[in-house]
Amino acid sequence: MTEKFARFDITEFLETPADMCNYVKASKEEDSGNGFFVRLAFSDVNHTIRARIQSDPTFAQAFRIEVATLFHNGEPEIAQRMLDLLIQALRHHTARRFFTYRP
Repeated sequence: MTEKFARFDITEFLETPADMCNYVKASKEEDSGNGFFVRLAFSDVNHTIRARIQSDPTFAQAFRIEVATLFHNGEPEIAQRMLDLLIQALRHHTARRFFTYRP
């Protein structure tokens, strides 16, 4: 009998901006020094941000507030990286709206 596995999608588990920030913090703590876990976490967060911006118009505002909270709490490195991901995702979303790639 063969086993069937469901496809894992990180966007189902990173529901709030706080979840994403905590995920990045945890990966930073568990990283062995080569940065693999941190790069993977930022990749997952980037994927989640892009997916959530398309489906929830208020998500970008909530994420911006979470980034501001990180700055206020004294975590500027993570906050800056998260803000960069948000800006990149918003640019991508805007470009998709204006340019259609039809053959």
